Amino acid sequence: MTAIQPMPFTAGGAGEGGRGVVRAWVPPVAAAEFLGFGIPAFAGTMAALADLPPLAFLLVMVAAGAGEGALLGAGQVAAFRRLLPGVPARPWIVATAGAAAFAWSIGMLPSTLGDLGAPVWVSIAVFAVGAPFLLASIPVAQAVVLGRVVPAAHWRWAWVTAAAWAAGLPATAAPTPFVDESTPAAVLFAVFVAAGAVMAVVMAFVTGVGLRALLRGASRAP
Repeated sequence: MTAIQPMPFTAGGAGEGGRGVVRAWVPPVAAAEFLGFGIPAFAGTMAALADLPPLAFLLVMVAAGAGEGALLGAGQVAAFRRLLPGVPARPWIVATAGAAAFAWSIGMLPSTLGDLGAPVWVSIAVFAVGAPFLLASIPVAQAVVLGRVVPAAHWRWAWVTAAAWAAGLPATAAPTPFVDESTPAAVLFAVFVAAGAVMAVVMAFVTGVGLRALLRGASRAP
């Protein structure tokens, strides 16, 4: 398969020394992830209010995570149309949605096991083993798809994306010490959506900077 060339660094594409890449990438990607994160935030709030059993709660959150990933993938595809024409939309979105569902299943598993009566050490061990897979899920899935477009640099995208999620995800856990079962549902939803907004902007900015470097290197490749 022939690699598709990225847009050159011109005023119409990634111009102004590449600053245009970040400006073209961050708004749609941050907005897509912010809206996407609202799906599990809302689903989790409703599932908690409904007092679903642990396994049902897990399934709800995994499905909601797939919705988050689909929206994120769609936002990234929209940005790629200006920056890297030829990124296949459907495979990218499907891969991102599936990887996000997988990441949510890993992220929810420790608390689910705890709710099912597993000892604390089991939940901690599961988290320790699963955390690298959670962090690598979306980066690896997207890198495989990107390999059809930029074969020489797609694994660099995996590292960039992993770094972006590592920087952004802690924001989603920041409200946890300040909320509990007595927190009103509206407040619970609002604080986690706000945390999701911070995470979305951080993730989008880091991936935007990384994409700028990737495109710059790809455009100079022979």
